[in-house]
Amino acid sequence: MAEVFLGSTIGAEGFSRRVAIKRVLPGFSDNPSFAQMFIAEAKISSRLVHPNIVSVVDFDRDAEQRLFLVMELVEGKDLDTLVSSGLLPIPVVIFVISEVLRGLGHAHDLPVGNDVRGVIHRDVSPHNVLLSWEGSVKVSDFGIAKAKSASEATASVFIKGKPAYMSPEQANGQSLDGRSDLFAVGIMLWEMLIGRRLFVGEDTRSTLAAVLFGQVPRPRSLRGDVPKDLERVVMKLLERDLPARYATAESAIQDLLECADAPKNGREALTRILAERFPQHAPVRQSLQRLRSSSGNTPPSAADRVTIPDGSAGQRPPSAAQAATAGAAPSLSSMMQARTGTLDQPAQPGLGKAAKIGMVAAITLASGVLAFGIVSALTSSKKSSQAPSAVVGSGGSGSAATLATVAPPDAAMAGVDAQVAQAPTPIDAGVAAGSASTHAVAAAEKRFGRLVVRAYPVLTVYLDNKKLGDTPIDIREPVGKHVVRLVNVDTNHDEKVTIEIKDSQPTTLERIP
Repeated sequence: MAEVFLGSTIGAEGFSRRVAIKRVLPGFSDNPSFAQMFIAEAKISSRLVHPNIVSVVDFDRDAEQRLFLVMELVEGKDLDTLVSSGLLPIPVVIFVISEVLRGLGHAHDLPVGNDVRGVIHRDVSPHNVLLSWEGSVKVSDFGIAKAKSASEATASVFIKGKPAYMSPEQANGQSLDGRSDLFAVGIMLWEMLIGRRLFVGEDTRSTLAAVLFGQVPRPRSLRGDVPKDLERVVMKLLERDLPARYATAESAIQDLLECADAPKNGREALTRILAERFPQHAPVRQSLQRLRSSSGNTPPSAADRVTIPDGSAGQRPPSAAQAATAGAAPSLSSMMQARTGTLDQPAQPGLGKAAKIGMVAAITLASGVLAFGIVSALTSSKKSSQAPSAVVGSGGSGSAATLATVAPPDAAMAGVDAQVAQAPTPIDAGVAAGSASTHAVAAAEKRFGRLVVRAYPVLTVYLDNKKLGDTPIDIREPVGKHVVRLVNVDTNHDEKVTIEIKDSQPTTLERIP
């Protein structure tokens, strides 16, 4: 229903601040009911000032009378993207969920008026939890939030929210209080621990049926290393019987922080895992750059970088290609523990005459072995250049230009695409791995166009089985024929379209009624 832009506020004396601008798509601003809902979001969000809630800076209409919100810009990833990268360490899971509960707890207790006490989000999901590169966790999109009256929150005629993250009372259209949001948090926590969706159906009706009547497996029955104390919190959040569920977000936070695996510095743990999972996007702090340079480590190239998060339970063992290159990309935790080089090294004890003679002999022998190895390598390289080249990504013994791939998440991660650590110049998987210069020429000749996809309701876009994200999409892709898949599980929409992307031209798909 809306599109989001990166913008800047401009003030006196060159003052500027980067912001996110959420603008309603054409046609919706003229719809009275939708405009009223969007205005209600602006009014509610303006009152929600909390470190764990995305703040709203301004609200207005543009020259075309389209409504827009100016919001705090959170530079990082959303929780859905992080979870899709693989299972997370238990302390990181506890920290993220605790921070989400802090933001929701503030909204639930917010005094709005004489007869209103608090706000219910009603659309809590991994897509609406934003994680900054600096480790902050913020709840966003109170677009369908509803203020609670002094007696109760009145039910809506229409079910609003994502069916897979609804509480039973919300799916039934009953009156709601803050415990409805807590059930959604329980769903997110369960999924973060297990690595797959909890309530899945072929369509909206079957998904709602699963929410109302489906069995909720205990996490330890599917993953044995889930701590018992954390499992108790999950199951209490997911109680269908309202009196048995947590009464407030604060009570759930207290139990989470009493878990044995609760982190002492969760913000730093989240910062580290984001940097390790998304090394090509996360900014590297200047202090870490100085640490790396002083310890003699040079940043690995994209082709050599392999992301193997430390302590991530449930991850697949590294492949042979990963094992060969893992040493080139030390984790942030290991870099933080490395010597800075600012302290004097302890003096080594003097070597005796016999030891010196032995060292000279050893160096002479090593030099001969090294020379022999170089000649052998050159000879084998000449022979291999005459043999058929290996295909990139085939797992065979190719040249130095072969790409290293990150092992895909567990099979339990349904709908999660494998991620590839790409070389600085993109190379199609079907191109043979010849010499490095051949690949550089091929990459330089590659041409690109733009794929633009707009849709309402929102559709998830796949290009040649690669997930691009939710609409609207505007992305640079290689020239040629491609297969685009458009999916919305809630509306049972699933179609495939063959398109052709042309050089330096936009190819547009629209699915707007």
